[in-house]
Amino acid sequence: MNRINHLSTTVFFTWLLSLIFSTTSHAHLMAPHKGTLNFDNTGGYLVLSLPASAFLEFDENKDKQLTINEIKRRQQEIISLITKSIYLTEETKKTYLSGALLAPQKSHTKEQNTVEQIVVIGKFLSPLSNNTTLNASLFGDTEKSKELIVTASNKSSNLKHIFKLNEQQISQRLFH
Repeated sequence: MNRINHLSTTVFFTWLLSLIFSTTSHAHLMAPHKGTLNFDNTGGYLVLSLPASAFLEFDENKDKQLTINEIKRRQQEIISLITKSIYLTEETKKTYLSGALLAPQKSHTKEQNTVEQIVVIGKFLSPLSNNTTLNASLFGDTEKSKELIVTASNKSSNLKHIFKLNEQQISQRLFH
């Protein structure tokens, strides 16, 4: 069974990578400022669209806009910031995002090379418990981008939980 889970995870991430790096697609992988967190018996799969303005510390030319090239050059640093800023807690235990991938979403209105959203994809390698809390502290600089709407689901119990995170409430206990 473990081999089947590994194979299905590998197939999923391979498909996802091909979708992310497809140059002909202009559709967004996830709507801006929204996300999903789907749990199965092996952990939680996260897809979260974050505003590029949450990452302006990586804006090399200080024009208050991130480009694809700036993200490529600083990708590991951005992933490190995401890993520190988005995690699960259960009592005193923290579970960090594993295998995080970035999918920069280009602007449809600004310069073609400008990024408006960065979709983060990864997995929390911890099963859901009664005390699992999602913590996220990466928000943008506009009113609209200072809020994330997350839909969490639990495959084994058919539970669904929709909640908002913002600068005043950076954590949410799941399914309570």
